[in-house]
Amino acid sequence: MRRATFIRILTAIKLVSNNVSVVENFNNKALVTIRVREITGESAKQFRSFRKVLSYCSYFNVKAEDGGLAVTLEFEWL
Repeated sequence: MRRATFIRILTAIKLVSNNVSVVENFNNKALVTIRVREITGESAKQFRSFRKVLSYCSYFNVKAEDGGLAVTLEFEWL
């Protein structure tokens, strides 16, 4: 994945959720944490988009927290 692709994905994530934290290091990796109440998909297009984002991740984790979910995504680029 190129870094430009990561920036596009991150921009789209920030449009959907305002509770996003990003830690980007200089080893061509970034860790993105999103806190949401729930993950819902109301259409086939939303599910495809979610699967596509996960396909770009080198690692992902969904963990239950107080009243919501913490979604951690790790991205690597060339």
